[in-house]
Amino acid sequence: MDSPEQIIRLVGAASAFTLVAAVWMGLMMLWTLRRASRRRALHERLGLIAPRQGPQRTLSLWRDGKRGSTTVAGHAAGASLMTRIRRAHYQAGLGPEAGPAVAGVLGAGLILGAGALIITGNPIVAACMPVFVVMAYSAWLSRRIRIRAGLFEQQFIHALELAARSLRAGHPLLGSFQLIADELDAPVSTAFAEVCQQHAMGVSLEDALERVAAATGGLGQDLRLFATSVSIQLRSGGNLADMMERLAFVIRDRLRLGRRIRILTSQTQFSKRILIAMPFVLFLVLNIVNREYAATLYTTPQGNILLGLGAAMMVLGIVAMNRLAILRY
Repeated sequence: MDSPEQIIRLVGAASAFTLVAAVWMGLMMLWTLRRASRRRALHERLGLIAPRQGPQRTLSLWRDGKRGSTTVAGHAAGASLMTRIRRAHYQAGLGPEAGPAVAGVLGAGLILGAGALIITGNPIVAACMPVFVVMAYSAWLSRRIRIRAGLFEQQFIHALELAARSLRAGHPLLGSFQLIADELDAPVSTAFAEVCQQHAMGVSLEDALERVAAATGGLGQDLRLFATSVSIQLRSGGNLADMMERLAFVIRDRLRLGRRIRILTSQTQFSKRILIAMPFVLFLVLNIVNREYAATLYTTPQGNILLGLGAAMMVLGIVAMNRLAILRY
């Protein structure tokens, strides 16, 4: 008859084997899903299968005293979290590969969390460090996207005017896109170069514009509007040069209106930043001036609860103030 020590040893060995098998199966499943996702994306890019999209949109157009309508492809179906992260990296100009960056952010969060646990001995502070790292990286990524979006809007006006002049000079539409890719700087040249590259691989011009517009959606809706306008013009006929000039005029007026609104709301934006930064600054100063007084928040359960509630309320306040600061026009 087996002794209790042998039974415990057998149960431990079986548990370890089960854990290793579960981890191995999980990794194999993730690898299989990632490989299938890449294969499907490659097939969609080559046009072998239809991309996953939402319902088609019907657009009405009044032309020559008659009302016409056309259909364009709907928005792509809901993307996964990793796909959205890759798209954000692409829009920020960091390339489409986001795996090393995500691994680095997670690793930095775990290292800082372990360091905070060793220094403070508080699991709540250690658990907040990875969240802080992820939020900081997300804020930095969003700032890069906003900067590139402003640059893209400015360059897109020049790109439309250059394309209109090229079309009036007798160049084909794809030739005008290639001229934009050669003459202008990134990020607008990168977008049009990708359109030309996809068309050279056999993708139709309409589909190439739609794909690039969907990939660069965070840089503004101007390229999506341009892709839809070109799709309508190619199907129903019309003067592409006039359409591009009118679109450039509309975008320039919108940017002028946006600058006026930013000037009028600059004081409110400054007050918002002061109110958001003040609690963090006071908390840091309090820990420096009187550390024993602030230590209550770390050493007592009530202080931990108050610290967690304060952090949650600050996050909600930041979200609410950012929402209130958005002007839609």
